[in-house]
Amino acid sequence: MDLKQLKKINEIKVLVFGDYMIDSYINGDVRRISPEAPVPVVEIKTRTKKLGGAGNVINNIISFGAKVKAIGCIGDDENGHFIKEEFNKMNIDDAFFGMDKNVCTIVKTRITAKKQQFLRLDEEQKKSLPKEYYDYISENLNNVFEGVNSLVISDYAKGAVNEDFCQLLIEKAKSLNIAVIIDPKGTVYKKYKGATVLTPNLKELNDYLQYEVQSDSALTEAGFKLREDCEIEYLALTRSEKGISLFSKGSREDFPALAKDVIDVTGAGDTVVASIATLMPLGFSMPDLCKLANQTASVVVSKFGAATCTLDELMATIEDTGEFKLISLDTAKYIVEDLKNKGKTVVFTNGCFDLIHAGHLYSFKYAKSLGDVLIVAVNSDASVKKNKGDLRPIINQDDRIKMICELECVDYVILMEDSNPVNIIKNIKPNISVKGEDWKNKNVPEQKILESYGGKIEFIPLYQGKSTTNIIEKILKAYGSNE
Repeated sequence: MDLKQLKKINEIKVLVFGDYMIDSYINGDVRRISPEAPVPVVEIKTRTKKLGGAGNVINNIISFGAKVKAIGCIGDDENGHFIKEEFNKMNIDDAFFGMDKNVCTIVKTRITAKKQQFLRLDEEQKKSLPKEYYDYISENLNNVFEGVNSLVISDYAKGAVNEDFCQLLIEKAKSLNIAVIIDPKGTVYKKYKGATVLTPNLKELNDYLQYEVQSDSALTEAGFKLREDCEIEYLALTRSEKGISLFSKGSREDFPALAKDVIDVTGAGDTVVASIATLMPLGFSMPDLCKLANQTASVVVSKFGAATCTLDELMATIEDTGEFKLISLDTAKYIVEDLKNKGKTVVFTNGCFDLIHAGHLYSFKYAKSLGDVLIVAVNSDASVKKNKGDLRPIINQDDRIKMICELECVDYVILMEDSNPVNIIKNIKPNISVKGEDWKNKNVPEQKILESYGGKIEFIPLYQGKSTTNIIEKILKAYGSNE
Protein backbone atom coordinates (compact mmCIF):
# COMPACT_ATOMS: atom_id res chain seq x y z
CA MET A 1 0.00 0.00 0.00
CA ASP A 2 1.34 3.40 -1.00
CA LEU A 3 0.16 5.83 1.66
CA LYS A 4 1.82 8.78 -0.06
CA GLN A 5 -1.30 8.91 -2.22
CA LEU A 6 -3.12 10.34 0.79
CA LYS A 7 -1.30 13.60 0.08
CA LYS A 8 -3.58 14.06 -2.93
CA ILE A 9 -6.81 13.64 -0.98
CA ASN A 10 -7.59 17.38 -1.26
CA GLU A 11 -7.81 16.93 -5.05
CA ILE A 12 -10.71 14.49 -4.76
CA LYS A 13 -14.33 15.60 -5.23
CA VAL A 14 -17.14 13.21 -4.28
CA LEU A 15 -20.69 13.56 -5.59
CA VAL A 16 -23.18 12.69 -2.82
CA PHE A 17 -26.88 11.90 -3.28
CA GLY A 18 -29.37 10.44 -0.83
CA ASP A 19 -31.61 11.13 2.13
CA TYR A 20 -30.43 14.29 3.89
CA MET A 21 -31.44 14.92 7.47
CA ILE A 22 -30.51 16.57 10.74
CA ASP A 23 -29.18 14.71 13.77
CA SER A 24 -30.35 16.65 16.81
CA TYR A 25 -29.06 15.94 20.31
CA ILE A 26 -30.66 16.97 23.60
CA ASN A 27 -28.24 16.17 26.40
CA GLY A 28 -28.95 16.54 30.09
CA ASP A 29 -28.88 15.03 33.57
CA VAL A 30 -31.26 12.44 34.95
CA ARG A 31 -31.66 12.51 38.73
CA ARG A 32 -35.26 11.49 39.30
CA ILE A 33 -38.35 9.77 37.95
CA SER A 34 -41.38 11.82 37.02
CA PRO A 35 -44.21 11.73 39.62
CA GLU A 36 -46.69 11.81 36.72
CA ALA A 37 -45.49 8.63 35.00
CA PRO A 38 -42.68 6.07 35.42
CA VAL A 39 -40.32 7.92 33.09
CA PRO A 40 -37.00 9.71 33.74
CA VAL A 41 -36.91 13.49 33.98
CA VAL A 42 -34.17 15.04 31.83
CA GLU A 43 -32.77 18.35 32.98
CA ILE A 44 -31.61 19.77 29.65
CA LYS A 45 -28.04 21.08 29.56
CA THR A 46 -27.22 21.33 25.86
CA ARG A 47 -28.87 21.19 22.44
CA THR A 48 -26.84 20.48 19.33
CA LYS A 49 -27.62 19.89 15.66
CA LYS A 50 -25.47 18.43 12.89
CA LEU A 51 -25.85 16.98 9.42
CA GLY A 52 -27.18 13.43 9.39
CA GLY A 53 -27.94 10.71 6.83
CA ALA A 54 -26.26 11.59 3.54
CA GLY A 55 -25.12 14.75 5.32
CA ASN A 56 -23.05 12.68 7.74
CA VAL A 57 -21.33 11.03 4.78
CA ILE A 58 -20.46 14.55 3.66
CA ASN A 59 -19.16 15.40 7.14
CA ASN A 60 -16.76 12.47 6.91
CA ILE A 61 -15.57 13.27 3.39
CA ILE A 62 -14.87 16.88 4.36
CA SER A 63 -13.12 15.71 7.53
CA PHE A 64 -10.73 13.62 5.41
CA GLY A 65 -9.83 16.79 3.50
CA ALA A 66 -11.64 16.04 0.22
CA LYS A 67 -14.27 18.14 -1.59
CA VAL A 68 -17.99 17.46 -2.02
CA LYS A 69 -20.65 18.20 -4.61
CA ALA A 70 -24.09 17.59 -3.11
CA ILE A 71 -27.30 16.77 -4.94
CA GLY A 72 -30.68 16.13 -3.35
CA CYS A 73 -33.71 18.05 -2.15
CA ILE A 74 -34.81 19.15 1.31
CA GLY A 75 -37.64 21.20 2.76
CA ASP A 76 -37.78 24.96 2.33
CA ASP A 77 -38.15 25.24 6.08
CA GLU A 78 -36.12 26.14 9.16
CA ASN A 79 -34.35 22.78 9.28
CA GLY A 80 -33.69 22.83 5.56
CA HIS A 81 -32.06 26.25 5.84
CA PHE A 82 -29.86 24.88 8.65
CA ILE A 83 -28.56 22.22 6.25
CA LYS A 84 -27.85 24.83 3.58
CA GLU A 85 -26.00 27.00 6.11
CA GLU A 86 -23.84 24.01 7.09
CA PHE A 87 -23.07 23.42 3.41
CA ASN A 88 -21.94 27.02 3.08
CA LYS A 89 -19.67 26.72 6.12
CA MET A 90 -17.94 23.70 4.55
CA ASN A 91 -17.70 25.24 1.04
CA ILE A 92 -19.78 22.43 -0.44
CA ASP A 93 -20.77 22.72 -4.08
CA ASP A 94 -24.58 22.76 -3.83
CA ALA A 95 -25.41 24.38 -7.16
CA PHE A 96 -27.65 21.40 -7.99
CA PHE A 97 -29.10 20.99 -4.51
CA GLY A 98 -32.81 21.84 -4.18
CA MET A 99 -35.24 23.15 -1.57
CA ASP A 100 -38.99 22.68 -1.86
CA LYS A 101 -41.93 23.72 0.34
CA ASN A 102 -43.62 20.37 -0.31
CA VAL A 103 -40.68 18.44 1.16
CA CYS A 104 -40.33 17.84 4.89
CA THR A 105 -36.73 18.08 6.14
CA ILE A 106 -36.05 14.96 8.22
CA VAL A 107 -34.95 15.42 11.84
CA LYS A 108 -33.83 12.68 14.22
CA THR A 109 -33.72 13.91 17.81
CA ARG A 110 -31.76 11.81 20.30
CA ILE A 111 -32.22 12.41 24.01
CA THR A 112 -29.12 11.49 25.99
CA ALA A 113 -27.76 11.58 29.52
CA LYS A 114 -24.21 10.74 30.55
CA LYS A 115 -23.45 9.85 26.93
CA GLN A 116 -26.21 7.23 26.92
CA GLN A 117 -29.07 7.48 24.44
CA PHE A 118 -32.44 6.42 25.82
CA LEU A 119 -34.99 7.97 23.44
CA ARG A 120 -35.16 9.02 19.79
CA LEU A 121 -37.79 11.21 18.17
CA ASP A 122 -38.12 11.15 14.35
CA GLU A 123 -39.77 13.86 12.25
CA GLU A 124 -40.06 12.59 8.70
CA GLN A 125 -42.26 12.17 5.67
CA LYS A 126 -41.35 9.13 3.55
CA LYS A 127 -41.93 9.96 -0.11
CA SER A 128 -40.08 10.59 -3.35
CA LEU A 129 -38.64 13.99 -4.11
CA PRO A 130 -40.65 16.31 -6.40
CA LYS A 131 -40.67 15.09 -10.02
CA GLU A 132 -39.45 18.53 -11.08
CA TYR A 133 -36.23 18.03 -9.16
CA TYR A 134 -35.48 14.61 -10.70
CA ASP A 135 -36.21 16.10 -14.14
CA TYR A 136 -33.91 19.06 -13.46
CA ILE A 137 -30.98 16.82 -12.52
CA SER A 138 -31.65 14.50 -15.46
CA GLU A 139 -31.48 17.44 -17.85
CA ASN A 140 -28.18 18.66 -16.37
CA LEU A 141 -26.32 15.38 -15.80
CA ASN A 142 -23.15 16.45 -17.60
CA ASN A 143 -22.81 19.51 -15.38
CA VAL A 144 -23.72 17.55 -12.26
CA PHE A 145 -20.87 15.09 -12.87
CA GLU A 146 -18.33 17.68 -13.97
CA GLY A 147 -15.13 17.46 -11.90
CA VAL A 148 -16.38 14.48 -9.89
CA ASN A 149 -14.11 11.52 -8.96
CA SER A 150 -16.65 9.18 -7.30
CA LEU A 151 -20.35 8.94 -6.50
CA VAL A 152 -21.97 8.06 -3.16
CA ILE A 153 -25.64 7.14 -2.93
CA SER A 154 -26.69 7.16 0.72
CA ASP A 155 -30.06 5.46 0.93
CA TYR A 156 -31.91 5.71 4.24
CA ALA A 157 -35.19 4.47 2.72
CA LYS A 158 -36.87 7.84 3.18
CA GLY A 159 -37.90 8.10 -0.47
CA ALA A 160 -35.22 10.14 -2.24
CA VAL A 161 -33.44 7.12 -3.80
CA ASN A 162 -36.03 5.71 -6.21
CA GLU A 163 -35.15 3.07 -8.78
CA ASP A 164 -35.29 5.14 -11.95
CA PHE A 165 -33.18 8.00 -10.63
CA CYS A 166 -30.70 5.68 -8.92
CA GLN A 167 -30.16 3.77 -12.17
CA LEU A 168 -29.79 7.03 -14.08
CA LEU A 169 -26.95 8.13 -11.79
CA ILE A 170 -25.25 4.72 -11.85
CA GLU A 171 -25.33 4.48 -15.65
CA LYS A 172 -23.98 8.01 -16.05
CA ALA A 173 -21.18 7.36 -13.58
CA LYS A 174 -20.23 4.10 -15.34
CA SER A 175 -20.11 5.87 -18.70
CA LEU A 176 -17.57 8.26 -17.18
CA ASN A 177 -15.59 5.47 -15.44
CA ILE A 178 -16.55 6.89 -12.03
CA ALA A 179 -16.88 4.49 -9.08
CA VAL A 180 -20.32 4.25 -7.43
CA ILE A 181 -20.44 3.43 -3.73
CA ILE A 182 -23.90 2.73 -2.25
CA ASP A 183 -25.09 2.39 1.33
CA PRO A 184 -28.32 0.38 0.80
CA LYS A 185 -31.59 -0.02 2.69
CA GLY A 186 -34.79 -2.01 2.37
CA THR A 187 -35.52 -5.11 0.28
CA VAL A 188 -35.58 -3.74 -3.27
CA TYR A 189 -31.95 -3.93 -4.33
CA LYS A 190 -32.48 -3.97 -8.09
CA LYS A 191 -32.22 -0.18 -8.04
CA TYR A 192 -28.54 -0.59 -7.10
CA LYS A 193 -27.78 -2.80 -10.12
CA GLY A 194 -24.41 -2.08 -11.68
CA ALA A 195 -22.86 -0.19 -8.75
CA THR A 196 -19.14 -0.56 -7.99
CA VAL A 197 -19.39 -1.17 -4.24
CA LEU A 198 -22.35 -2.00 -2.02
CA THR A 199 -21.85 -1.60 1.76
CA PRO A 200 -24.76 -3.19 3.66
CA ASN A 201 -24.47 -4.23 7.27
CA LEU A 202 -25.55 -7.67 8.46
CA LYS A 203 -29.09 -6.50 9.32
CA GLU A 204 -29.49 -4.94 5.88
CA LEU A 205 -28.29 -8.16 4.26
CA ASN A 206 -30.91 -10.08 6.27
CA ASP A 207 -33.57 -7.56 5.26
CA TYR A 208 -32.73 -8.11 1.61
CA LEU A 209 -32.76 -11.89 1.96
CA GLN A 210 -35.90 -11.74 4.14
CA TYR A 211 -34.40 -14.34 6.42
CA GLU A 212 -31.59 -14.34 9.01
CA VAL A 213 -28.20 -15.73 8.09
CA GLN A 214 -27.35 -18.33 10.74
CA SER A 215 -23.85 -19.58 9.88
CA ASP A 216 -20.60 -18.48 8.30
CA SER A 217 -21.12 -20.75 5.30
CA ALA A 218 -24.61 -19.29 4.85
CA LEU A 219 -23.06 -15.82 5.05
CA THR A 220 -20.65 -16.69 2.25
CA GLU A 221 -23.48 -18.03 0.10
CA ALA A 222 -25.63 -14.95 0.79
CA GLY A 223 -22.77 -12.55 0.04
CA PHE A 224 -22.11 -14.09 -3.37
CA LYS A 225 -25.84 -14.20 -4.09
CA LEU A 226 -26.28 -10.48 -3.36
CA ARG A 227 -23.24 -9.59 -5.43
CA GLU A 228 -24.57 -11.64 -8.36
CA ASP A 229 -28.15 -10.39 -8.02
CA CYS A 230 -27.06 -6.74 -8.14
CA GLU A 231 -24.29 -7.25 -10.70
CA ILE A 232 -21.87 -5.28 -8.57
CA GLU A 233 -18.10 -5.44 -8.57
CA TYR A 234 -17.62 -5.57 -4.80
CA LEU A 235 -19.76 -6.29 -1.76
CA ALA A 236 -18.21 -4.81 1.40
CA LEU A 237 -20.35 -6.31 4.17
CA THR A 238 -19.88 -4.47 7.47
CA ARG A 239 -20.19 -6.78 10.50
CA SER A 240 -19.71 -4.56 13.57
CA GLU A 241 -17.05 -6.09 15.87
CA LYS A 242 -16.17 -8.67 13.16
CA GLY A 243 -15.06 -5.98 10.73
CA ILE A 244 -15.67 -6.14 6.97
CA SER A 245 -16.19 -9.15 4.71
CA LEU A 246 -15.25 -8.34 1.12
CA PHE A 247 -16.87 -10.32 -1.68
CA SER A 248 -15.40 -10.01 -5.14
CA LYS A 249 -15.50 -12.32 -8.15
CA GLY A 250 -15.02 -15.83 -6.76
CA SER A 251 -13.49 -14.80 -3.43
CA ARG A 252 -14.31 -13.71 0.10
CA GLU A 253 -11.76 -11.96 2.31
CA ASP A 254 -12.33 -10.90 5.93
CA PHE A 255 -10.82 -7.81 7.52
CA PRO A 256 -11.14 -7.77 11.33
CA ALA A 257 -12.32 -4.69 13.20
CA LEU A 258 -9.65 -2.69 14.99
CA ALA A 259 -11.60 -0.71 17.60
CA LYS A 260 -10.60 -1.23 21.22
CA ASP A 261 -12.85 1.27 22.99
CA VAL A 262 -16.38 1.31 21.53
CA ILE A 263 -18.44 4.21 22.87
CA ASP A 264 -21.02 4.83 20.14
CA VAL A 265 -21.45 3.09 16.77
CA THR A 266 -23.76 5.81 15.42
CA GLY A 267 -22.68 6.78 11.90
CA ALA A 268 -19.87 4.21 11.61
CA GLY A 269 -21.40 2.91 8.37
CA ASP A 270 -21.36 6.44 6.93
CA THR A 271 -17.66 6.65 7.75
CA VAL A 272 -16.94 3.39 5.92
CA VAL A 273 -18.81 4.59 2.84
CA ALA A 274 -17.10 7.98 2.93
CA SER A 275 -13.61 6.51 3.28
CA ILE A 276 -14.07 4.08 0.37
CA ALA A 277 -15.54 6.77 -1.88
CA THR A 278 -12.81 9.28 -1.01
CA LEU A 279 -9.82 6.95 -1.17
CA MET A 280 -10.76 4.73 -4.15
CA PRO A 281 -9.98 7.45 -6.74
CA LEU A 282 -6.46 7.68 -5.26
CA GLY A 283 -5.69 4.20 -6.57
CA PHE A 284 -6.00 2.04 -3.44
CA SER A 285 -7.04 -1.57 -4.02
CA MET A 286 -10.33 -2.78 -2.58
CA PRO A 287 -8.65 -4.92 0.12
CA ASP A 288 -6.58 -1.90 1.17
CA LEU A 289 -9.73 0.24 1.17
CA CYS A 290 -11.37 -2.25 3.56
CA LYS A 291 -8.34 -2.05 5.86
CA LEU A 292 -8.42 1.75 5.78
CA ALA A 293 -12.20 1.77 6.34
CA ASN A 294 -11.69 -0.33 9.48
CA GLN A 295 -9.07 2.18 10.62
CA THR A 296 -11.45 5.12 10.18
CA ALA A 297 -14.34 3.25 11.79
CA SER A 298 -12.18 2.49 14.84
CA VAL A 299 -11.73 6.24 15.30
CA VAL A 300 -15.41 7.23 15.07
CA VAL A 301 -16.79 4.48 17.33
CA SER A 302 -14.47 5.69 20.10
CA LYS A 303 -16.33 9.03 20.09
CA PHE A 304 -19.87 9.92 21.15
CA GLY A 305 -22.52 10.62 18.53
CA ALA A 306 -22.18 10.65 14.74
CA ALA A 307 -18.47 11.46 14.68
CA THR A 308 -15.89 11.81 11.92
CA CYS A 309 -12.28 10.83 11.31
CA THR A 310 -9.63 13.27 10.12
CA LEU A 311 -6.66 12.37 7.95
CA ASP A 312 -4.34 12.99 10.91
CA GLU A 313 -6.41 10.63 13.06
CA LEU A 314 -6.27 8.00 10.33
CA MET A 315 -2.48 8.29 10.14
CA ALA A 316 -2.19 8.11 13.93
CA THR A 317 -4.32 4.96 13.99
CA ILE A 318 -2.18 3.36 11.32
CA GLU A 319 0.89 4.15 13.39
CA ASP A 320 -0.68 2.74 16.55
CA THR A 321 -1.99 -0.50 15.08
CA GLY A 322 0.88 -1.28 12.74
CA GLU A 323 -1.65 -2.53 10.23
CA PHE A 324 0.53 -1.41 7.34
CA LYS A 325 4.06 -2.10 8.57
CA LEU A 326 5.49 -3.13 5.19
CA ILE A 327 5.72 0.09 3.20
CA SER A 328 7.30 1.36 0.00
CA LEU A 329 10.14 3.87 -0.05
CA ASP A 330 7.76 6.61 -1.27
CA THR A 331 5.33 5.88 1.56
CA ALA A 332 8.21 5.88 4.05
CA LYS A 333 9.23 9.37 2.88
CA TYR A 334 5.70 10.63 3.49
CA ILE A 335 5.40 8.95 6.90
CA VAL A 336 8.80 10.12 8.16
CA GLU A 337 8.11 13.68 7.05
CA ASP A 338 4.78 13.59 8.88
CA LEU A 339 6.35 12.12 12.03
CA LYS A 340 9.19 14.63 12.13
CA ASN A 341 6.71 17.50 11.68
CA LYS A 342 4.99 16.18 14.81
CA GLY A 343 8.26 16.29 16.74
CA LYS A 344 8.85 12.53 16.68
CA THR A 345 12.33 11.00 16.55
CA VAL A 346 12.65 8.43 13.76
CA VAL A 347 15.23 5.64 14.17
CA PHE A 348 16.45 3.50 11.28
CA THR A 349 18.36 0.24 11.07
CA ASN A 350 18.99 -2.34 8.38
CA GLY A 351 20.24 -5.85 7.78
CA CYS A 352 19.64 -9.31 6.34
CA PHE A 353 18.06 -10.73 9.50
CA ASP A 354 18.43 -14.26 8.18
CA LEU A 355 17.44 -16.82 10.83
CA ILE A 356 16.14 -14.27 13.33
CA HIS A 357 17.62 -14.77 16.78
CA ALA A 358 17.90 -13.12 20.20
CA GLY A 359 20.68 -10.84 18.97
CA HIS A 360 18.39 -9.34 16.34
CA LEU A 361 15.61 -8.83 18.90
CA TYR A 362 18.08 -7.12 21.23
CA SER A 363 19.23 -4.74 18.49
CA PHE A 364 15.64 -3.85 17.50
CA LYS A 365 14.66 -3.09 21.09
CA TYR A 366 17.84 -1.08 21.65
CA ALA A 367 17.26 0.91 18.46
CA LYS A 368 13.62 1.62 19.37
CA SER A 369 14.71 2.93 22.78
CA LEU A 370 16.65 5.72 21.03
CA GLY A 371 13.53 7.35 19.58
CA ASP A 372 9.79 7.16 19.00
CA VAL A 373 9.46 5.18 15.76
CA LEU A 374 11.67 2.39 14.39
CA ILE A 375 11.97 1.69 10.65
CA VAL A 376 13.78 -1.50 9.62
CA ALA A 377 15.15 -2.06 6.10
CA VAL A 378 15.41 -5.76 5.22
CA ASN A 379 17.80 -6.89 2.49
CA SER A 380 16.13 -8.58 -0.46
CA ASP A 381 17.16 -12.13 -1.36
CA ALA A 382 19.16 -10.79 -4.31
CA SER A 383 21.10 -8.29 -2.18
CA VAL A 384 21.80 -10.95 0.49
CA LYS A 385 23.30 -13.23 -2.17
CA LYS A 386 25.43 -10.36 -3.39
CA ASN A 387 26.75 -9.69 0.12
CA LYS A 388 26.97 -13.22 1.53
CA GLY A 389 27.13 -15.64 -1.42
CA ASP A 390 24.76 -17.92 -3.31
CA LEU A 391 23.97 -20.15 -0.30
CA ARG A 392 22.25 -17.32 1.52
CA PRO A 393 19.68 -16.38 2.59
CA ILE A 394 18.41 -19.44 4.41
CA ILE A 395 15.01 -17.77 4.91
CA ASN A 396 13.42 -15.97 1.93
CA GLN A 397 12.64 -12.24 2.06
CA ASP A 398 8.87 -12.65 2.42
CA ASP A 399 9.20 -14.83 5.52
CA ARG A 400 11.92 -12.61 7.02
CA ILE A 401 9.72 -9.56 6.56
CA LYS A 402 6.66 -11.30 8.02
CA MET A 403 8.55 -12.21 11.18
CA ILE A 404 9.96 -8.72 11.67
CA CYS A 405 6.54 -7.13 11.10
CA GLU A 406 5.21 -9.20 14.00
CA LEU A 407 7.66 -7.59 16.43
CA GLU A 408 6.00 -4.95 18.60
CA CYS A 409 9.13 -2.78 18.74
CA VAL A 410 9.26 -2.48 14.93
CA ASP A 411 6.93 0.16 13.47
CA TYR A 412 7.66 -0.02 9.72
CA VAL A 413 9.57 -2.31 7.36
CA ILE A 414 11.10 -1.51 3.96
CA LEU A 415 12.44 -4.06 1.48
CA MET A 416 16.00 -3.01 0.56
CA GLU A 417 17.20 -4.03 -2.90
CA ASP A 418 20.61 -2.33 -2.62
CA SER A 419 23.67 -3.70 -0.84
CA ASN A 420 23.70 -0.76 1.59
CA PRO A 421 21.05 1.67 2.93
CA VAL A 422 22.48 4.82 1.33
CA ASN A 423 19.57 5.37 -1.05
CA ILE A 424 16.93 4.73 1.62
CA ILE A 425 18.54 7.11 4.11
CA LYS A 426 18.98 9.72 1.40
CA ASN A 427 15.24 9.60 0.73
CA ILE A 428 13.61 9.20 4.15
CA LYS A 429 16.16 11.16 6.26
CA PRO A 430 15.76 9.47 9.68
CA ASN A 431 17.00 11.27 12.79
CA ILE A 432 19.17 8.31 13.84
CA SER A 433 20.71 5.39 11.96
CA VAL A 434 21.74 2.44 14.14
CA LYS A 435 24.78 0.25 13.42
CA GLY A 436 26.47 -2.47 15.42
CA GLU A 437 29.63 -1.42 17.26
CA ASP A 438 31.66 -3.60 14.86
CA TRP A 439 31.18 -0.71 12.40
CA LYS A 440 33.13 1.70 14.61
CA ASN A 441 36.24 3.11 12.94
CA LYS A 442 35.08 1.73 9.59
CA ASN A 443 33.90 3.53 6.49
CA VAL A 444 30.12 3.87 6.93
CA PRO A 445 28.71 4.68 3.45
CA GLU A 446 25.66 6.56 4.74
CA GLN A 447 27.48 8.73 7.30
CA LYS A 448 27.99 11.78 5.05
CA ILE A 449 24.33 11.78 4.00
CA LEU A 450 23.19 11.65 7.62
CA GLU A 451 25.45 14.52 8.60
CA SER A 452 24.28 16.62 5.63
CA TYR A 453 20.80 17.07 7.10
CA GLY A 454 21.63 16.82 10.82
CA GLY A 455 21.10 13.10 11.34
CA LYS A 456 23.50 10.92 13.29
CA ILE A 457 24.78 7.37 13.69
CA GLU A 458 24.46 5.43 16.92
CA PHE A 459 26.65 2.35 17.47
CA ILE A 460 25.12 -0.26 19.75
CA PRO A 461 26.87 -3.11 21.60
CA LEU A 462 26.78 -6.52 19.97
CA TYR A 463 24.85 -9.36 21.55
CA GLN A 464 27.75 -11.70 22.19
CA GLY A 465 27.65 -15.24 20.90
CA LYS A 466 24.58 -14.76 18.70
CA SER A 467 24.88 -14.66 14.93
CA THR A 468 23.25 -16.36 11.95
CA THR A 469 26.64 -17.71 10.85
CA ASN A 470 27.19 -19.35 14.26
CA ILE A 471 23.72 -20.91 14.12
CA ILE A 472 24.36 -22.33 10.65
CA GLU A 473 27.72 -23.76 11.75
CA LYS A 474 26.11 -25.35 14.80
CA ILE A 475 23.41 -26.96 12.64
CA LEU A 476 25.99 -28.29 10.19
CA LYS A 477 28.10 -29.69 13.04
CA ALA A 478 25.10 -31.42 14.57
CA TYR A 479 23.35 -32.67 11.44
CA GLY A 480 25.78 -32.30 8.56
CA SER A 481 26.91 -35.93 8.69
CA ASN A 482 23.36 -37.28 8.47
CA GLU A 483 22.86 -36.58 4.77
